[in-house]
Amino acid sequence: MNRLLWVLGCLLVVGVAGCGPRNVFEPPPPPEVEVGQPVVEDATVYRDFPGRLQAVESVAILARVSGTLEEIRFQDGDLVEAGQVLFVIEQAPYEADVRRAQAQLAQAKAAFTLAEAALSRKRNAFAIQAVSELDLLSSEADVENAKAAIEAAEAGLARAELNLSYTTVTAPISGQVDRHRVSVGNVVGGAQPTLLTTLVSVDPIDCYFSVDERASILLRRIAAEQGSDTRESFTDLVLELADGSVHDATGFIDFAETQIDPMTGTLMVRARFPNPDGALVPGMFGRVRVPYQQPNALMIPENAILRDMTGPFVLTVQSDGMVERRSVELGSLVGAQRIVTAGLDTSDTLVVRGIQRARPGMPVRVRSASDSAAGAE
Repeated sequence: MNRLLWVLGCLLVVGVAGCGPRNVFEPPPPPEVEVGQPVVEDATVYRDFPGRLQAVESVAILARVSGTLEEIRFQDGDLVEAGQVLFVIEQAPYEADVRRAQAQLAQAKAAFTLAEAALSRKRNAFAIQAVSELDLLSSEADVENAKAAIEAAEAGLARAELNLSYTTVTAPISGQVDRHRVSVGNVVGGAQPTLLTTLVSVDPIDCYFSVDERASILLRRIAAEQGSDTRESFTDLVLELADGSVHDATGFIDFAETQIDPMTGTLMVRARFPNPDGALVPGMFGRVRVPYQQPNALMIPENAILRDMTGPFVLTVQSDGMVERRSVELGSLVGAQRIVTAGLDTSDTLVVRGIQRARPGMPVRVRSASDSAAGAE
């Protein structure tokens, strides 16, 4: 009897428990994302071109006369001024040549004086028929020969003085001098001129870079729209160095070749940059960034762009809250914004934050970027 009552009590408890509410699965709410819309603004964009720095002027300093090198009047790597003495070659032989030429000039002038005196006497004698006409003509020829001898002696003296001046080797330009290639005591000159050192200008400095055909068409079109040539249109060039640093001063396009190289399909362009402190050295790598204005550019935040094997894309939110993938074509980066050339317009709503929570074909809850900014305040 007791056992029966116990069984009935258990059944009653089970029945009462089964009458309660049933557990029902409720899906989680859609993820919340922050959205924004593309903006249209006038933008300054850059085209980058790799190049090499080169001195505006570069001079090979040669020994133009032969002799023993007696002096070197600079330290390797010095900054020198135009006209500064760099080398001195032995001068004694050339000073002797100058004195010899001076003596020859003096002899020629004395001979000319004597010839003129003889001609004067012959003319007086010819007036009284004391000498023949042939004698007079001979005296006149002697005077002309004496004049020619003077000119030859003057030319010889000028040549001797020029050779003497070559024994003092001066800097033809201002700039930085390289190491000396010949030591004091060596004989320089001879059959071939001897390279003594090289000298390059420092400020300004040029950067040569190649522009592909499409870029050259773009640059020329921009210049034509501004009503000027390429040199006047691009004056705020930025120079980025190999370590990523940017040169302090901006430059300008100084020259562009007149023909595109048919072998490479490129046009050689030269940009010039101020270099007052000598920080830029010939031979350095430099990336030239050429700015130009792009009006009415459609821009979106760079962090809203995703990439995969098919290319760049963004996630847009439709009017029903569903996420859609949209492939885009990208232009230049402007600060934290990226120009979009195709795939979007200003009416599109794209996910700019919380992208990792959004999936194409799934709904999301939308929060605008302006609402987030207001909440932060």
